[in-house]
Amino acid sequence: MVRSTRTFTRLLAMLLVFSVGLLSAPFAEAKPLTPEKVRERILKQDLGSWIGVELQNGTVFGGRLVRVEPDSFGLQLHNDPGITPVVFSDVVCLHTGVSRGAFEAIAIAGVSGVVVAAIVGFGLVHRHSQMPTLPNQPTQPVFP
Repeated sequence: MVRSTRTFTRLLAMLLVFSVGLLSAPFAEAKPLTPEKVRERILKQDLGSWIGVELQNGTVFGGRLVRVEPDSFGLQLHNDPGITPVVFSDVVCLHTGVSRGAFEAIAIAGVSGVVVAAIVGFGLVHRHSQMPTLPNQPTQPVFP
C-alpha cells in the first residue's frame, strides 16, 4: 500500500513538473506587428482598458485607452490628465493583457497543483495517523 502510494505521488509530481515546463516553453516566434494588426487589436479592446505600448524609438509606456481614430489611438497615462496620441505605424510591441489561452493554461496548472498537493497531503496524513499495532500476547515471559 505504501509503495503504491509513493509511486502514485511521484508520478503526479513528475506530471506536474512536465506540465509546468511545457507551459513555460515558447511555442512560436512572435510575428512582427503591422499597423493593420495593431489597429485590429486596439479595436477589440474596450475604452478604459489598460494597454502597454513600445514604440519604434524605444519608448515604453502604458495607460488607459480613451480614444480610437482611423490612424491613431489615445492613451491617458497614469497621473497625467492629458491624452497621449499614438500612431498605429509607430507601435513595435503591444500588450493588452493576458490572452485567453494563457489564462486557461495558468488556471489549469493552478488547479492541478492544488489537486496534487491535496493528494500528497492526504497520503502523508493518512500514513502518519495510523496507530501502531501491538501484539496480543507477549512472546516471552514478562518476568523471568
